[in-house]
Amino acid sequence: VVLAMQGAFMAYGLNAFFVPLAVTLATSRGALSLAFSFTRLESAILGPIEGFLIDRFGPRRLMFIGFAVLGMGFLMFSRVNSLLGFYVVFPVIILGGSFSGFLPVVTAVNNWFSRRRGLATGICSAGVNVGGVLVAVVALFIGAYGWRAAAVMIGLIIWLLGFPLAAMIRHRPQPYGYLPDGDDPEEHEVSSGDGTAHPSADSIESPDFTPMQALKTPAFWTISACHGLSVLIISMVTIHQIPLLVDAGMSFETAASVLAFMTGVAAVGRVVGGYLADKVGMKPTLLVCFFLMSAGVVVLASAQTVQQAIVYAVLYGLGYGARAPILIALRAEFFGPRNFATIMGLSQPVMVLGSFFGPIAAGFAYDVQGSYRMVFSVIAVINLIGAALVFFIKKPNMPQRKEAVPVDG
Repeated sequence: VVLAMQGAFMAYGLNAFFVPLAVTLATSRGALSLAFSFTRLESAILGPIEGFLIDRFGPRRLMFIGFAVLGMGFLMFSRVNSLLGFYVVFPVIILGGSFSGFLPVVTAVNNWFSRRRGLATGICSAGVNVGGVLVAVVALFIGAYGWRAAAVMIGLIIWLLGFPLAAMIRHRPQPYGYLPDGDDPEEHEVSSGDGTAHPSADSIESPDFTPMQALKTPAFWTISACHGLSVLIISMVTIHQIPLLVDAGMSFETAASVLAFMTGVAAVGRVVGGYLADKVGMKPTLLVCFFLMSAGVVVLASAQTVQQAIVYAVLYGLGYGARAPILIALRAEFFGPRNFATIMGLSQPVMVLGSFFGPIAAGFAYDVQGSYRMVFSVIAVINLIGAALVFFIKKPNMPQRKEAVPVDG
């Protein structure tokens, strides 16, 4: 549910504000895209800090802070009257969304599941796309009452739902007498000759990398590069899909509905991708994801009809959705769950390179050429470099290190 809120109001919902905000502020799409891109630099700085705080204090405390800031950010957004004001307020929204959203939730999921980690991560992260389906509702509300009223409504909903949801989050299973997957600790203990119970081999087989050890492995950098290249195409499509389809002659509501449909397909893709990652393997499934995303963006670049937009939504949505749980689960599989949030956070600077340049390139390409076709076609080809990098992802050797499990937050 937390991630559904993120999808409805952050990951996709902000897209619905793009066109009416540009009209109100009388500014170019490139100038607005600049704000979206510079907030990615904020994420690059916050990522390692956020990851450390989650591993140290648990996700629950961070999420309370995040929801408080996020709700306030949307209320401030509703009062924006200039491009400069937007530049000031938008980072507040991103800060609140970061602390209340994806990383805290997937950290908890990867701590609670091991054997079916890919599927569990896929089901959980599908919430983002399920929420994205509500973008059409947000767009209708904006059309009927204006984007300022919509921003106020979103801020109040975040406060109303966010705090109770944060209170339900649990960091790790061990403080509650369980092991990952809900296993009973007594079933994973064996007795030594002196009658003392010790953990069985099955219960200690998970890798346990420190953040510094992970940074020294080629796998960390290869996975981060794959993730960064996929985020390059995602950031561009997420911000500019609705404007592109509006330029193709579709109404604002129709374009928002295509986005909602794509996110629904992506929700299915996340679950299917997580399942296939557990059954077929993470690398083969990830390879298919990159090809589907590129094919979908090529279709989007020249889409002129709703039917073509639907073809894009199916191809891109499946690849985009399925890729997310795999890239997340790979890190937990390779480096272990103990420092998962910190290691994910350390990946942020690499990933941010893609999300920083994507919206800027698309926005200014449109301002210069009056079309998205060329820049979207180029980015579809660049995305295939990510597919090539999949072949170089190798599981690192497990370090010899054991520490006490931190207390739950």
